[in-house]
Amino acid sequence: MLRNLLGVIVISVGIAGCATKPVSVADNTPLNPTAVIEQQVVSNGIKGFFPFESTERHYVRANMRRDESTFKGTGTFSGYLVGTRSGTEITRIDRKLQWALNTEKEEYTECPLKGCLKPSKRPPAKQNEAKPPEAKHESGCTMHIAHTSFTVKATGQKKSINGFDTDEYKVAWVVNLRDKAARNTTSTLNMDIWTTPMTRAMRDTLGVEESYARAFAGTVADTGKQKILPADAAKLISAYLASSLKPGDLNAFLEAGKQMEKIKGYPISTHLAWGMEGNACAPKETKDTKDKSSGKSNPTSPGGLVSGLAGMFAEKKTEDTMKEAGGEPILSFTVEVKTLKIEPLHDSVFTVPKDYRLVSQP
Repeated sequence: MLRNLLGVIVISVGIAGCATKPVSVADNTPLNPTAVIEQQVVSNGIKGFFPFESTERHYVRANMRRDESTFKGTGTFSGYLVGTRSGTEITRIDRKLQWALNTEKEEYTECPLKGCLKPSKRPPAKQNEAKPPEAKHESGCTMHIAHTSFTVKATGQKKSINGFDTDEYKVAWVVNLRDKAARNTTSTLNMDIWTTPMTRAMRDTLGVEESYARAFAGTVADTGKQKILPADAAKLISAYLASSLKPGDLNAFLEAGKQMEKIKGYPISTHLAWGMEGNACAPKETKDTKDKSSGKSNPTSPGGLVSGLAGMFAEKKTEDTMKEAGGEPILSFTVEVKTLKIEPLHDSVFTVPKDYRLVSQP
């Protein structure tokens, strides 16, 4: 009797437990081939200003795309001010729409393909808003490129990265910059690139992404010219040198050399370290800069602390900044491909979930 009673209790509890489990809804949308591309970026920032890590995962078809990203500030200040952020965007060329999903709140915004209209005037920058550091230089002084040296060498080293069999290439890019007073600065960019032979599956995956790019832009994408710098790294370097080089020289500074053609295969891992040494357009020392170098600048309020971040980073006064004098680079940047393949995915990947609420664009 007791055994039978216990059996009834166990069965009853099991039924009750099953009744409380959420019922999963089967995805009955069609499966179609989809390019899946995932990469990770790790950056120390410019002179330690806002170091970060990010992961991007892209799902691409010829006329639609889903982008998922996670961004994490890794420094003392960037970790506090930025923390970890994630976002999901869906672009539908066939429907001429873009959706931005807030997965935490189960909300989304909807915009035309070219984006929602932005306010004509940007709000004034907050007084305590920190700005990325720029190269310090004498007022009105600009540099020009005097000489460049670009070398690429296959090392013969091999290793497996994320399932890809890769070969190593070393790139050394030296640019000599000179101002009107004949003062010189040398920019040195060292890159460690691991590439894998291009397979049919990889060509198909990249071909889908190129097809989407052509459809989105309405013109043939410029895919024949290999870029030396990852796009995010180029933006950081460009911002740092914007006031020191004329636009033409800045563009030339960022362009790849012909020797990049020596690199065979598709880059799976790219690590770069960039530094500058010299006195071209060096600023004249003033009482203010002397006071800063001696540590007399000491913001006491929270607002003053944040407003002084840029200057503090430029002067290398925080524990997160890179100590250039100790041989550390101005910028250290790594891009690594995690996934590059085509797989069948449900069409629902490119639609807004039915239970999400439409909200207005902020």
